[in-house]
Parts: sequence; structure tokens; C-alpha cells
Amino acid sequence: MGLFDFFTQEIAIDLGTANTLIIHNDKVVVDEPSIVAQDRVSSKFIAVGKQAMQMHGKTHENIKTIRPLKDGVIADFHAAEHMIQGHD
Repeated sequence: MGLFDFFTQEIAIDLGTANTLIIHNDKVVVDEPSIVAQDRVSSKFIAVGKQAMQMHGKTHENIKTIRPLKDGVIADFHAAEHMIQGHD
């Protein structure tokens, strides 16, 4: 153990096509579906992860669900950014 190991923190983010994992100091703190829900009228993101998954296919026509990753690659950077921010 080094002198500055006490002050360091480790974080890992795995943006998967199906699920997003966030690991902090060797503990999984987030394990949710990689999906967001957006209001078509205001363009605001209204749900992330499990809540957005529950809305998928069952919502009002003014709400769309987005999977920001396709085939392991970020396809929608704006949605992916909000997905990561939603996991505060």
C-alpha cells in the first residue's frame, strides 16, 4: 500500500448494449438496462435505466425510449451522456 493509496478511488463504467455497470472501489453500485426515455415535445430526458425500461413500448406517443448503444458502440452520444448522468 502506497502513501497516496488512501486518497485514491477507483471507478469503472461498462457501457453495454443491454446493461450498464458502474463499479466503485470493487463494488457494483449500478446495474441497470442501457435505455433512456425522452419527451418528444420538450426533448427532456425523463427516465433512465429500469424506469425507462418499464416505459418501453407502453408509453404515450409523446415519449420515446432510446437505446444509446448499438452493437457495442455509442450510437447516440447525447442520450448516452444523459444515461450516465442519470446514474448519480
